[in-house]
Amino acid sequence: MPGPATPLPLSRHAVLDLIRRGARTVNTLAEELRISDNAVRGHLVALERDGMIARSGVVRSGGVGQPAAEYDLTQAGELALSSAYPAALTALAAAAGERLDARARRALFLEAGKRLASTMRSRDTGTLVERAAACAALIDSLGGSATIALGRRTAVLTGNGCPLAAGVRVEPATCSLIESLLEHHAGVDAVQRCQHGDRPACRFDLRRAQPD
Repeated sequence: MPGPATPLPLSRHAVLDLIRRGARTVNTLAEELRISDNAVRGHLVALERDGMIARSGVVRSGGVGQPAAEYDLTQAGELALSSAYPAALTALAAAAGERLDARARRALFLEAGKRLASTMRSRDTGTLVERAAACAALIDSLGGSATIALGRRTAVLTGNGCPLAAGVRVEPATCSLIESLLEHHAGVDAVQRCQHGDRPACRFDLRRAQPD
């Protein structure tokens, strides 16, 4: 799964926006942006490395030289250009809170977390320390900031804020998505002790999951 959208430098954003409108080559991008071919190539290398664009084909001009590669947008590139996801999650969480009872809300977000975990490479092996570290790394990759404190049989994951804060503010059951995500990603039992209200913050007690 791609990570949360982070602001792109303006010039890189402009390159991505043009590619969104149709596959582009280095030359066409340089002409439209009025910058050098080398500057365009630098942006393309970074965008391709980050998985936001991919080569979609080549253009043969009929002249001398190598065919020019064309670039197209990936799903990660679409995500980077969109600002709709936090607002959409907030609206969805609010609608769930109004239309579903507590049990149904929790079941909905637990299932969403399980589905999200299925799109990622699992880290459900190793010691509790290793699994807890995988949970913290996952929270960080989603835009959060997590630390781990180790006890005798548990590990406590504490977040500085919450990657789903906008949704949690309107519907605390949104935390169940993160709970389920951690459990299925790292093979742990996660007990919620999250802070809700205006400044949500993650807190989960983690144990190694017991075999069924």
